[in-house]
Amino acid sequence: MTDTGYSEGINYPSDEGAYASMQYHTPELPFGTTATLAYGNAKKDGQSGNAQGSAAGNSINAYSLTTKPIDGLTLTGAYYEVEDYDDGSATENQFEEGGSYAATYASGPVTIGYGKSFKAPESTTITAGATTVEYYENTGMSIAYAVNDDLSLSFTREESEANYQTSATVGYDIEMDSIQLAYSLGGATLSVARAEYENAGYEQNKDATETIIAMSFAF
Repeated sequence: MTDTGYSEGINYPSDEGAYASMQYHTPELPFGTTATLAYGNAKKDGQSGNAQGSAAGNSINAYSLTTKPIDGLTLTGAYYEVEDYDDGSATENQFEEGGSYAATYASGPVTIGYGKSFKAPESTTITAGATTVEYYENTGMSIAYAVNDDLSLSFTREESEANYQTSATVGYDIEMDSIQLAYSLGGATLSVARAEYENAGYEQNKDATETIIAMSFAF
């Protein structure tokens, strides 16, 4: 829901998809394990070239691992770090890095999932400014139930915490709860989702509710 509806302002980690990247994907290893390695340079919108001498010259190193040790269980992990185009600048105290881990388990008609992601943004004020964020911590959990071949129900909760560089700074966590329903009508699928948001943009009492109704067709 946080990727398809209301823009609640959660800060997620970046990934190599935002860069012009070269990637290596391993063949499938034992236990359904696969790994990826990626290196990429930032790009202008719609272009693959760098804008030298500006922040668009940054590059990224990214790694991910997926494994399926038992039937129904999938484990994933990822990490990235951004190499700033002007590394070594006396004004930079923290470079961007982040990562995530998650687990999903499916048994019969039920699927559950849990994951966390982290992002430490680039910062030039690691020791100044009470409102400067040191890192973001996001948590997501969900459960889905297939009532039958046509009807499925699911519930999702997401939370995002901004951890400030000054411990005395008061922060407000973003929270989102959503219930979704999907019903298949032959070649068409009707879906309904209802979500409630609290403290959007990490602002106190900036709340919202949203309902999305969609119909998709397969031809």
